[in-house]
Amino acid sequence: MSSKIELLNKIISLENKPTLQAVEELRVRGWLGDGSLLGSALCHAQLQNANLMEADLRSVDFHQANLDFADLRKARLNNARLTRASLQRANFDHADLTYADMYKTNLQGASNLTTEQLSTVYQLFGTIMPDGTVYDGRFNLPGDLARARWAKVNEADVESMARFYGVSVEEYQSAHHQKELAVSAEH
Repeated sequence: MSSKIELLNKIISLENKPTLQAVEELRVRGWLGDGSLLGSALCHAQLQNANLMEADLRSVDFHQANLDFADLRKARLNNARLTRASLQRANFDHADLTYADMYKTNLQGASNLTTEQLSTVYQLFGTIMPDGTVYDGRFNLPGDLARARWAKVNEADVESMARFYGVSVEEYQSAHHQKELAVSAEH
């Protein structure tokens, strides 16, 4: 029987098979959902196809991790660092992404990822969205706006913001118009 530390070391081993075995052992022992991984550094972990359903992954650092095809249903990813991570075709059904940092994350083909979930993250700058497009700034996320201010981009200038996000002015304006329509429909 492996200890928690040994299992965490297996997760960051950069090989998928031992990683998936470690995840399953954490699940069996109840350590996947009890907060045992809170704040863990799992940078570069090879978690493709991992069953992380209902896992407590709050504040976990997944920088440049591979979570392609991962099952993240009902996972708690609050404040998780998913920067430059690959989450292609991951399942986000009812996952909590509140204040997750998704800077330059690859979400292409991700399923069950709602507008509501995405609007709660910290930043999406440079992220590949589920439909394969680059994030267009539609949610005015705090991390994105802080990055724009740091880069001395005029937030009130549509052309500057479109250039900042790497989209056309038309795409930027369309995204913000769609958001305004959604907000007015709620009220």
